[in-house]
Amino acid sequence: MGHSFVSELLQRTDHDYYFVLSSLLRKDFPDVEDSERFITHDVKPSVFLSLSGREKTLDRLLGKIRPDAVFTVFGPSYWKPRCTHVCGYAKPVYFYPDSPFIQQMPFIQKMRISLLRALHMRDFKRFNQALVVETRDAASRLGMLLPYKKVHVVSNTYNQVFDQHALWDESLKLPEFRGITLLSITANYKHKNLDIIPEVISYLKERHPSLDFRFVLTLNREDYRSLSEEQARHIVFLGRVSIYQVPSLYKQSDLMFMPTLMECFTATYPESMRMGVPILTSDMPFATDVCGDAAGGLDQLQVPVADLRRARGDGDHGASVSGSGGTRRASARPSWPRSTTSAAASPPWGAARRTSSGRSRATASGCCRRDR
Repeated sequence: MGHSFVSELLQRTDHDYYFVLSSLLRKDFPDVEDSERFITHDVKPSVFLSLSGREKTLDRLLGKIRPDAVFTVFGPSYWKPRCTHVCGYAKPVYFYPDSPFIQQMPFIQKMRISLLRALHMRDFKRFNQALVVETRDAASRLGMLLPYKKVHVVSNTYNQVFDQHALWDESLKLPEFRGITLLSITANYKHKNLDIIPEVISYLKERHPSLDFRFVLTLNREDYRSLSEEQARHIVFLGRVSIYQVPSLYKQSDLMFMPTLMECFTATYPESMRMGVPILTSDMPFATDVCGDAAGGLDQLQVPVADLRRARGDGDHGASVSGSGGTRRASARPSWPRSTTSAAASPPWGAARRTSSGRSRATASGCCRRDR
């Protein structure tokens, strides 16, 4: 999201834009030199900043630039600028208490989240005039947490690179393969629920030994310490890849596999639709909001292999679905039975922005000054 947002504004001339980027996001713009309009600065979160909203470096920049408005992607900002401040919100952990990801947490971790939620909600309430989210489901849930705060929905989409074929880097070639390729493009965040992949591999090998399949992950082998050699044979580890290599990976895959348990938004959904790749994702409200019927829902570990083939488009089970940028084939949402697993046991589908598809989270603040 940060990469897309900054890239878009760099092309605009309707206003004067000033960018303050975290050092992580700054790495995605090696060709842009630091200047008075392109600044690198890391805000170090602290209780003091959460309570005071005074960040010396940003206050000094504000006095120098004198912007009409500040937009932060994403909050909390730990800063209260003395001008109009609009802040993006992308912390689903605070409004999905029913998520299996939350339910299985140890008590101490839940208490820590409760404390952070109190501090962060205070920031969102006091330091911003309005908040922006990317889905209606997120707006509804955030509105219940902050009932008197203006919350706006600005739908997100895929990175501009997907519409510019000349920018695609197609040098990353997957090994030749005749079976089903399931692609997961994400960093190894716990809520992404990728820890279930070894279990899925073992299950499919046991129940459907003739099925030829592989997972392609933008992770490293070290992310799966307990992976057996048999399971590893069904995984291609790519490590971190560039956003310019991602379209080519979609073209070489049959399915997008995203078992995430908690999101405000993920670019994976519109990217998959844009590239015509069917989606298998968790049957959760955030996924339904973005995907509608353009995805198959994962609700328990016992996956009928026929649904994998239907989602791939084999046979006559595909449905034509209009996505963000084109029409694609996708499975109808499978009517798989709901898991009866208790919260104390393994949740549905096991335990448990985009700068590049290690998908590390990065932040950016943008100051906008009208042409004078």
